[in-house]
Amino acid sequence: MPTSATLSAHLFVYGTLLSASKHPMAHTLRQNSRLIGPGFFPGLVYDLGTYPGAVYDPSSGSHVHGEIYSVPETLLPTLDEYEGDEYVRTIVPVETATGFIDCLVYLFNQPTDSFPPIASGRYFD
Repeated sequence: MPTSATLSAHLFVYGTLLSASKHPMAHTLRQNSRLIGPGFFPGLVYDLGTYPGAVYDPSSGSHVHGEIYSVPETLLPTLDEYEGDEYVRTIVPVETATGFIDCLVYLFNQPTDSFPPIASGRYFD
């Protein structure tokens, strides 16, 4: 009898869920997922105060840097709740050292005019 595998997805994180973060939800992600490695996509990341918000922009000369995880799909509702209404989960092509991976990313869906961009594209610098 075949065993049922847990469905998984690739998730790109760029802020409080990064492996360097001490946030409890980052710990939950590390405990329940597998870190694949670094990646980036074209766009901007903004300093929202105590956390960042990224915007995907294929025509941008800037990049958002972060990490890719393989996450069980059962974890996504928990992450959706954590990210809240300020973010929308969407699929973005993320560049890695070996090519592109389509990843789920929580993108900031609010106006960014009043927030400073993080020039390096890295939340933890």
